Amino acid sequence: MENHISKIPTQGVDIKTDTATWALPEGAIARFGEGTVFAIAFSPDRKCLVVGTAIGLWWYEVATMTPIALWETERGMISALDFSSNGKWLATGNADGIIKLWDAQCGTCVTRIRRPIQRYENGWVEYGIRKIIFSADNQHIAASRQGNGVICLWDVETGDLSDKLTPDPEIIVGSGRTPIPRPLCFSLDGHLLAGASPADPDGTADFISVWNLKNGKQIAALKGHTALVRALDFSPCGRFLASCDMYGILQEWDITTGNQVQVSSVYSEKSQVTLGSSPPVIPIYSPSGVLHAIGVSNTSITVWNVECKEKLNTFEHPENISHIHFSKSVQRDDKDFNLVFASKGISASNGSSKIHLWTLDNPESVNTIPMDSCEIETVTFSLYGQTLISGGLGFTTCWDVAKKRPQRQMRRRGTMVHSINISPTGNIRALGNIRNVLNVWDVETNETITTVTKHQDIVTAATFSPTGEHWASGDAEGKLYIWDGNGEPIPLCRHTDAIKSLAFSPDGNQLVSASRDKTAWVWDVASGQKIASLPLTQLDAELYLGDLSQKKRLMKIQRIRNEKGVATRTPFNTTHIAITFSPCGNIIAGGLPWEIRLWDAKTYDICLARLMPKECMRPFTLAFTPCGQYFASGSWWAGTDKVSIRLWDVANGENIATFLGHPTDVQCLAFSPDGTILASGGFDGVIYLWDLKPYLKDI
Repeated sequence: MENHISKIPTQGVDIKTDTATWALPEGAIARFGEGTVFAIAFSPDRKCLVVGTAIGLWWYEVATMTPIALWETERGMISALDFSSNGKWLATGNADGIIKLWDAQCGTCVTRIRRPIQRYENGWVEYGIRKIIFSADNQHIAASRQGNGVICLWDVETGDLSDKLTPDPEIIVGSGRTPIPRPLCFSLDGHLLAGASPADPDGTADFISVWNLKNGKQIAALKGHTALVRALDFSPCGRFLASCDMYGILQEWDITTGNQVQVSSVYSEKSQVTLGSSPPVIPIYSPSGVLHAIGVSNTSITVWNVECKEKLNTFEHPENISHIHFSKSVQRDDKDFNLVFASKGISASNGSSKIHLWTLDNPESVNTIPMDSCEIETVTFSLYGQTLISGGLGFTTCWDVAKKRPQRQMRRRGTMVHSINISPTGNIRALGNIRNVLNVWDVETNETITTVTKHQDIVTAATFSPTGEHWASGDAEGKLYIWDGNGEPIPLCRHTDAIKSLAFSPDGNQLVSASRDKTAWVWDVASGQKIASLPLTQLDAELYLGDLSQKKRLMKIQRIRNEKGVATRTPFNTTHIAITFSPCGNIIAGGLPWEIRLWDAKTYDICLARLMPKECMRPFTLAFTPCGQYFASGSWWAGTDKVSIRLWDVANGENIATFLGHPTDVQCLAFSPDGTILASGGFDGVIYLWDLKPYLKDI
């Protein structure tokens, strides 16, 4: 795999450590985090471990566990991957339903296949590839999604669709929607293929289809599981198939008769595993055909010999296991049967996220790879800009901006971090919730400062005031509170639907709340009284800034509404609104579907409205530069390879610059104190730092 190193831009970069600068998008100066992990695979020679994440394909050298390459950053969102057994090819599938075949030695994409979007009668749309595997003879690639068990086969050499395997319509009765990847398995000779399909109307149980690939016929429909099937493996002779469902029930089948050989549940230490986590039991046959069961609990992995019900080894995992991948020998001699496997977990104590490597005969972890990845909900610079603090689902992390690396990371299990506050003395506090419980804690010590339980429903938005003296929170019912430093509430008049965004004015005297009920209200913090409502009604097309095509589209919508006699002119869909104040407090900015709107913070009149291009039609995060002359908007994903971040001139609404880096929703933005750097955090688990010096005046 030596050629992988040649794919990395090495000029001025330490390829062993400086991954924060690899394959950066134009305008970015650093990337923090490797992206949310979706798939893991070993190369056949076990010299490399490949990790598919939201931002691309990471290659690690197993001997040293150092990164050696980063591929496929143009789109990322790698949801499935597999190597051919000869090591020549690597197949990847992504969240858009695109399969790519790569030359594993030089990193060249040789085939690109797009699997059409699957639409169901219930309105659910299915895009991505969730499972992809090579046949043992390296002639075919099979891929599945989450849905109704349909499996597509492609010819490796030509990239042509060679077959589409659909379960017997008299057997399949499921709705097609399931929340887990559909397992697939080829027999060792490549003649048989097994996959799971829904067996009940609710999609809560599966049967297993087995096809003969020589004639494309379904030769077996194995019914017996009462839950979703999570893992499959053929015996080397191809006569037997082992399967495991989400409850840890392991079954072995005789393919020639369709009968169960054995059923057992003793290999799992959990009665049920979370749908997004690793299967509770993974069946694996040795080269001589001895069935093994890999039992996966929250923090341990146990290997069993099923034939004699013998526990071979137990691996204590230091973190909660979220992903697991095995590499087994294809030789037919059990003396060579020494599994190598990688497991990814998240520590409950310090928030670290690592991939561990193990071997069957060694209960000690061989090596680890740190992986910084979690959904980013908020980013904040320290007072002088040396540190960036991020918060997301379960984490708060402090990053050294100059060194481009994490300083420390703290875990808050199950907590969604909404807001970070830094006091004048440099103390850092975070605000987050677990369902309806709201917490304030010290980021450096991870100690809880205040807990409030006033909300009856899930907290959907929360923020500190600029001084940290107060904080505000809103829930899914529309209830809204302002809290003082002791956790005492000032209840406000409630909205009629979930609170989606909250923002304090710079002096902390006012609060703006935006709700799914299509209203945005301004509050006096001291009295808790509502001061005003921000106008959200749709404007006439000629009053918007924006390109002509967008104005024509709006005019068409308005004409149709007028013809239908629609009285209330609301924006396209105001169920989500992002709100923020300018640094001097004279402007309130709102990100609405299809537009950005600025209001005068004294009169609450609209002072600017800008229609957004189609590719960034949901600008649901906003931030002003410290000088207040510019603001940035980040959008949610709208079908593009990358999601745009746009820099705007406040005075005239001109789009000054556009940055493209995140492959999915941009969720938060923050400017450095001197205004020269913009930090963006995404649903992809990554933070980008963007250089603004070429675009802003007087910097």
